[in-house]
Amino acid sequence: MTDPIELDCQAAADRLHELIDQELTPEIEAAVQRHLDECAPCMAVFEFEQGFRRFMKLKMQGVKASRDLKDHIIQRLSEEKRQAADK
Repeated sequence: MTDPIELDCQAAADRLHELIDQELTPEIEAAVQRHLDECAPCMAVFEFEQGFRRFMKLKMQGVKASRDLKDHIIQRLSEEKRQAADK
């Protein structure tokens, strides 16, 4: 059996959005959650981020991005993907 993953505050903070979006592997999720359970300042940041996300979701209900904005985002992502592949 392997030892559980230990995270410092910076490593946990770097994963908060992925935790909120449920995008972490079970092992990393458990490590982040363990850190939050033991670190009140990080838990406060997590709770703020969660609350902010809920607030924005409520405020943005029914708001749609324009076709131009969507096309621009897709174009930029394609450019960044090409640049990353060239490196």
